Amino acid sequence: MKIVDVKTYSVVYPVQDPFSNGMRWTRQRPFAIVEVITDNGISGWGEGTTVPARRAIDLNVIGRSPFEHEVIWEGLHSQGTDTGAISAIDIALWDIMGKALDQPICNLLGGAFRDRVQAYATGLFRRERKDPTAALVEEARSYADQGFKAMKMKVGFGPEYDIRNVAAVRRAIGDDILLAVDANCAYDRGSAIAVGQKLAENDLLWFEEPISSDDVEGYIEIRRALKVRISGAEQLRGHRAFRRMLQERALDIVQPDVSICGGFTEFRKIAAMASANHVRVIPHMFGTAIRLAATLHLLANLPDSPRANVPFPALLEYDMSENALRTELAKEPIRHTEGIVTVPQGPGLGIEINRDLLTKYG
Repeated sequence: MKIVDVKTYSVVYPVQDPFSNGMRWTRQRPFAIVEVITDNGISGWGEGTTVPARRAIDLNVIGRSPFEHEVIWEGLHSQGTDTGAISAIDIALWDIMGKALDQPICNLLGGAFRDRVQAYATGLFRRERKDPTAALVEEARSYADQGFKAMKMKVGFGPEYDIRNVAAVRRAIGDDILLAVDANCAYDRGSAIAVGQKLAENDLLWFEEPISSDDVEGYIEIRRALKVRISGAEQLRGHRAFRRMLQERALDIVQPDVSICGGFTEFRKIAAMASANHVRVIPHMFGTAIRLAATLHLLANLPDSPRANVPFPALLEYDMSENALRTELAKEPIRHTEGIVTVPQGPGLGIEINRDLLTKYG
């Protein structure tokens, strides 16, 4: 089996109700998707942050077996291809391998420790509202009403906004629901510590990306100063970028994104490094149905860490923001039921792509 073509799709979903994290407003959602086609009719789908250049594809992908994923990865990397683009190719190769062997990707990774995953609702962005606090409280309660036992809220808008609204959300959802916060790198070290000390009074699950993702010394300082788990590294690319962060225990939780870090091939290396350094892995997920399916296969394969009688949950980030390319790109959408999501059981990623949607938003 040889690869004969790679099609690339740059699609954009226009957001009807814009939202903001601590760094920027989101008015549209761009995604990079590839379809890798083989000579026996099997195609694989992948998602990255950019699409690879045609020359890089012709030199390193066309004519190779999809099972040569390591060789293809290194070839693309040596040509200077962005890791976010390699991620898309790599995910598609694993999708093909699973289809060729009639196995879900989690089985190719070594098997599934679980076939259902507890999800946490990611939402609670800042929006243009007359009463932002009331809007956040209503949204948080709606997630609790849907059965979610965990959720994540966006912070990084300054002490007054963050402290007031995190406290209001915690009061609204009660003490039994897990609540994490995410600053999207919007603070410096001092501000992150000052605000974090107040936010930690709300029994937080973790404080995500308080500062720039590459500031290892800053994360160490913040982790030592705050009585809350510190998480991050969703934007790091390639396993070497994670080395110091993991070796120096700068994070309690590392959050590689399969569509950014380099696909399944690199994610496995990052997870192994994290395990060796006793750092928990909870993947980041904020993309289309392709990335969602890929993340579920990774979570199925990640063992409990540490192995305990009552383990810390293997949590799936379940994006609740508006995005038809997440909710409609798979012909059978991946949905939660009472905050629980089932891992796709079909071969490869286990989803069938709605090509009409690629045309609609292309």
